[in-house]
Amino acid sequence: MNKPYHTLIFLVLVALLYILLSIIVPDGTFRVDEILIRIPKPLELLAKSETRQVFNRADSIQSTADKQTETFLNALPVNADSVFMAVEPLEKEKIEVPKPTPKSPVEINTLPIEMPTGINSMGSFVGALSNLDDQNAIVRVLHYGDSQIEGDRITKQVRVAFQDKFRGHGLGLVPLWNTEYLPSGFRVALSEHIKVSSIVNAMPAQKADCVLGSIAEISPSKLLREVISIRVAPEENFKILRIIVGGADSSYSLKILADGVEGYQKKVEAGGNVSLISVNLPDRFEKISILFQNPSSLKLYGLLAESASGVSVSNIALRGTSGNFFTRFDSQVASEIFRMLNVRLVILQYGINVVPSNLSSYAYYEKLMEQQINAIRRFSPLTDILIVGVTDMAARSNGELQSNPSVEKVLQAQKQAAMNNGVAFWDGYTVMGGRGSIINWVNSTPPLATKDYTHFTNYGAKRFGQKLANALLMAVDNLGMANIDHQSTPNDSVINE
Repeated sequence: MNKPYHTLIFLVLVALLYILLSIIVPDGTFRVDEILIRIPKPLELLAKSETRQVFNRADSIQSTADKQTETFLNALPVNADSVFMAVEPLEKEKIEVPKPTPKSPVEINTLPIEMPTGINSMGSFVGALSNLDDQNAIVRVLHYGDSQIEGDRITKQVRVAFQDKFRGHGLGLVPLWNTEYLPSGFRVALSEHIKVSSIVNAMPAQKADCVLGSIAEISPSKLLREVISIRVAPEENFKILRIIVGGADSSYSLKILADGVEGYQKKVEAGGNVSLISVNLPDRFEKISILFQNPSSLKLYGLLAESASGVSVSNIALRGTSGNFFTRFDSQVASEIFRMLNVRLVILQYGINVVPSNLSSYAYYEKLMEQQINAIRRFSPLTDILIVGVTDMAARSNGELQSNPSVEKVLQAQKQAAMNNGVAFWDGYTVMGGRGSIINWVNSTPPLATKDYTHFTNYGAKRFGQKLANALLMAVDNLGMANIDHQSTPNDSVINE
């Protein structure tokens, strides 16, 4: 090979070396054994130009990949919850939600709760609230729903609003089946001595006991041992721990430790399906330990972190469900739990797992919801029911992103089930803004919904929860002054059918 070619190759290699050094060291300088070396200006400019081209090509590739991914996800005809990635990490309590910009679609008045003509569908709940002057009185609300309410994101706003107005403190039900979605400030650890099954993954025979979302089975032991520990942030300290247990064939012992110090010990005799044990806690603590000594297996239906009186609002989020499990509960167990807890309002928020089926008719779903309403009434006649209508969802149709047409069909089925069976209804779809609103929520600043065009972000969930809380408080105020005849037994005209 001729020398000119050697020279040319050498120069090319040197140029490539300088370009690589310029990319690695953007300021154009580096040191070798304390000797400062600077890349000559012409080559430095060339390197920067090459770098810009490299990144421009990378951006183009990434943009194409993003579009392909979005197209792929939008084309998936699957259950909404299976597409949805884990709910975003919950924002810290003290983070303020930014004020919406003019681009935000949620600046509409909160819609009122609808009730069937001439029927006070929330009379029992309102009546119970009016008796809260009793310092030992507590009224409970159970908010059942799918992944849209996961992590306490919507329920919390209802709880805060009612506890501010009617007193009360604490989380309510402490979820044991989905501990990765616990609200900020709570952490739960389960030992190998306890097995928890939610209504979603429980065996058919266990579903009858999942009245509060799950059933936990504590294995037999002749020794006292820790079964559950709860770590609580100081600002979340609660005054009362309530434990709902049952199913024991023999007596058992229970001990509660607060930060390792014994605060409560009790021997419970066998008998009865369900027992409610209340434990007073110290003013400040970081960890609560729950220990059992039970010669036979024991069922744990739920734990409640509460105050002695006021309003308690519990979040029961069950990912992937459509709310069709109330008919499977053991009526006697459910009746005892609802009576012991004085549950006066059940909120049912479902539908996002029904919409993707894209049926021509949802008459079956209306019938299914009617069955759930009647099941709740059978085991708890004093409990009022509020159905929250399905929220907007969008998908690609003929290449265009638009609201799923099944949303309005499911919504109508839910409303008909409510109106025809004497229960309250709140239109979640309309409060968002109706057709296409989920797209606006995704594009809002800050985003109020995720790019699966189904689920809310933490910001969106908070806004939606505030509107639900306002609608409930408005209904309570209006019913306190309404001229509607209060039924002696709530919804008795339906119960007797």
